[in-house]
Amino acid sequence: MAGDWIKIEHGLLNKPEVMLLADALDISHFEAVGHLIAFWLWVDLNMSPSCPQVKGTKKGLDRVAGRDGFADALISVGWLDIESDMISIPGYEVHLSKSAKERAKGQKKKASQRSKVSPNEGDKQGDKNGTQGGTREEKRREEEYTHTLPSDDPNGLIGQDVIVPTWMREWFVKWLDWRWHDSGKKPPATLQQTWVIDLNGRGEAKAIEDLQFSIKKQAKNLLRSENDFDKQIRTGGGVARPEGKLSPAERTRKIFEDLKNESK
Repeated sequence: MAGDWIKIEHGLLNKPEVMLLADALDISHFEAVGHLIAFWLWVDLNMSPSCPQVKGTKKGLDRVAGRDGFADALISVGWLDIESDMISIPGYEVHLSKSAKERAKGQKKKASQRSKVSPNEGDKQGDKNGTQGGTREEKRREEEYTHTLPSDDPNGLIGQDVIVPTWMREWFVKWLDWRWHDSGKKPPATLQQTWVIDLNGRGEAKAIEDLQFSIKKQAKNLLRSENDFDKQIRTGGGVARPEGKLSPAERTRKIFEDLKNESK
């Protein structure tokens, strides 16, 4: 049947959400997209604008997608909600509904029509519509990137396409705020997403602890709290070394003490 298809974006493979899914499930991006398609086909068969929620369980969705832990991974990137065994898809109407398919078909038809219009005719049409020569694609992009800043990120520090788990957002924004005030620049989105993926792999408690530690130390890059050399110096802790050899922190402390003794 003509309606038996789903909409897949060209950039799906490299979307931040797919990166996080692959990392959470310890699989490749290609495998993550395959599981997503299996899941979205199920959604297409079982949901509609008149029935945007269906009853189900995480285990059931894992079986649908063919991967254990898939439902939890989807929830973590904001592509699935489950409350009281009721399944819903954020943005369903925009991406997966019948109207979304109609819009996709309409956009494809318009793109085909535009490709048949000569450049000069396109400019005339743009002036006629009051676009002052700007293309519809440019205007679409402007509208797409115009958004209201969330209350937990009033300065818009998190990049437009960066996906940050809810549990990480508070301290991740504080980390970005420190980096912004230190360098005068907002960290690029690609670097932010790398940080998020790294922190996500450390686990919730460890990630938050390391963010707090990095801010406290006013670090240029993310640190690990277990590498607190100041604490090792105070407590005499650290890795055991062969007799006669000092760690870098111990050598620094010894040089400082020798200089202090010489000045007396």
